[in-house]
Amino acid sequence: MKPERLILLALAIALGLGCALILLPFLPAMLWAAILVFCLWPVYTRFCGLVRPSVAALVITLVVAVALLVPLVHIALLAAKEARDSRGWLTDAMQNGLPPAPGFLRKIPIIGSLLTDFWNNSADDLGGVVNSAQPVIGSVAHTGIKLLIHVSHGLVETVVALFFTFLFFLSGAQIIERIRLILLRVINPSRLADLFGLVAATVRGVVFGILGTAAFQGVLYVIGFELARAPQALILAAIAGLVSIVPAGAVVVYVPLCIYLLAAGHPVVAILLVIYCFVVVGGADSILRPWLIARGAALPYAVTLIGVLGGALAFGALGIFLGPVLLALGIAMAEEFAGQPRGAWRQP
Repeated sequence: MKPERLILLALAIALGLGCALILLPFLPAMLWAAILVFCLWPVYTRFCGLVRPSVAALVITLVVAVALLVPLVHIALLAAKEARDSRGWLTDAMQNGLPPAPGFLRKIPIIGSLLTDFWNNSADDLGGVVNSAQPVIGSVAHTGIKLLIHVSHGLVETVVALFFTFLFFLSGAQIIERIRLILLRVINPSRLADLFGLVAATVRGVVFGILGTAAFQGVLYVIGFELARAPQALILAAIAGLVSIVPAGAVVVYVPLCIYLLAAGHPVVAILLVIYCFVVVGGADSILRPWLIARGAALPYAVTLIGVLGGALAFGALGIFLGPVLLALGIAMAEEFAGQPRGAWRQP
C-alpha cells in the first residue's frame, strides 16, 4: 500500500475514533431515541401531511415527553409527601417512644409474631435500637443516595433521549440513507436490503410484543388492584406493568401487596388477587407476548426470550431491545457465512 493511502487510512481511523468518543456518552440516549422514532415513524409521516415536518416532530416529542415525565413527577411528589409524613412520625417516636405494635403485624404469616415482639420490646428503648441499628441505617442511607443519583441520571438521560428523538424525526431518513450508502461498499445490495428488513422486523416485533404486552398487563393490574381496593392501586399497577417487561417481573409487586392484604384482615381478597394475577394476567402474558413478537420478529419466542433476558443482564434496560436484534443479526451473519438461505437454521 502506498504511503499516501496509509496516511489517509490512519487519519480516517483517528477521525472515526474521535467521533466515537464524542458520541459515546450519548449512545444509550441515541439508541432509545432511535427505537422510539422507529416505532412512531408511521404516525410522524401521517402527521407531516397536515403540518410542517418540524411542527409534527415537535408535537410528537412533546406528547411523548408528557407521557413519560408526568407519571415520574407524580411518583416523586407522592414520595416527597410520604417522606414528610414519615419524618413527623419518626420525630414523635424518638421523643415519646413507639406505640404498641399494630394488630395486623401479628397476622403476617411466619414472621408476624417475631416482628410484634421486636416492636413491643423496642418501644421503650428506641434510642438503643437506633444505636444498634446504626450500621444498617447507614447502609440504607447510602443505598438511598445511590438510588437518588441513578434516578437523577435516568431523568437527565430521558431528556437527552427526547432531544435526540426530535432530531431523528427531522433527519432520520437522511441518516439511514447515508448509512445504507456506506454499507453498500462492503455488502451486496440485495443482502443489505434483507438485513435492513430483518432489523426492522425484529425491532418492531420486540417493541410491540414486549411493550404492548406490558401495557395490556398494566390495564389488567389496574382492574385487579382497584377491585381489591389496594392502597395506591394506580401507581402499583403502573409499576407492575413496567416491570412486566421482564417475564414474571410483576411478582415483586403483587406478592407483597397480597401479603399486606392478608395481614390487614382480607384473606379472601388476597387469595383471589393472587389467583387473578397468576392465572389471568400471567395467562395473558403467555398468549399475547409470543403472538405479538411472532407477528414482527424473525425469531422464535424462545430465542427472543433469551435475547431479552441476556440483553437486560448485559446492557440493562436498553438490552431488552438490543438483545433480540443482535441475536437476529448474528444468526443472519452465520447463515450468510455458511451460504445458506434465510431461516435455514430453523428447518428440520
